[in-house]
Amino acid sequence: MKNITITLLLLIIVLNIFANDIKTESDSALNYYLNSDFEKALAIYEDINSKGYCSADLFFNMGNCYYNLGDLANAIYFYEKAIVLNPSDEDILHNLQIANSKIKNKTDIVPEVFYLRWYKSIVSLFSTDKWAILSIIFFILCLGTISLYLFSKRIILRKTGFYSAILLFILSIFSLIFSIGQAKLITNNNFAIIFETSLVKSGPSDESTNLFEVNEGLKVEITDSLNSWYNVKLADGKQGWIIAENVKKI
Repeated sequence: MKNITITLLLLIIVLNIFANDIKTESDSALNYYLNSDFEKALAIYEDINSKGYCSADLFFNMGNCYYNLGDLANAIYFYEKAIVLNPSDEDILHNLQIANSKIKNKTDIVPEVFYLRWYKSIVSLFSTDKWAILSIIFFILCLGTISLYLFSKRIILRKTGFYSAILLFILSIFSLIFSIGQAKLITNNNFAIIFETSLVKSGPSDESTNLFEVNEGLKVEITDSLNSWYNVKLADGKQGWIIAENVKKI
């Protein structure tokens, strides 16, 4: 038991040191960013990321640095990574929209089936963790209203407790479902960003027919892979093969 306690204390100390180190580096990077030294700021953010630390704020800041340095593909790439972790952040969405507006020859998006669009829009309101926290909060409130139903002597309070408990339990279940759904959207993410303007071909070889061209910064969905080629699908439904080294998975 003593060894376990010592191990936990050492772990807490190490994590605290790591957190302080990250904060110090982040403050330094922010100072460089505010002084328009985007290269130095980016170098620090990349160092933080190389240590295994990741967050929506970190990716957002990296995206901003790349955008100000004129690297559109990397800017969109890191904005998209930030959105995966925090899908409801208005600042990230705004900057991503600005970056996407600068892509040459953008594709038209084919509308999804309405119920899938509604589901994704609801799931994307909060991150996985926030949905899970909401589920726990609703469940705790549900237990509280059950207590009101069980122990209150007034009929009106018992009825209020009963119906409130049912509603809160349903909300808790749905929040849990949305948390799992958001986690699946993250783990099943097959999207990528084009990093070099390329020709999309009819097959996974240089000899295949050229179908169309995709531009740097464009977001595509990877549907298949073969050797050094990816089969990609555009937002407008077009599909074909592209060399894997020209794209980067989000």
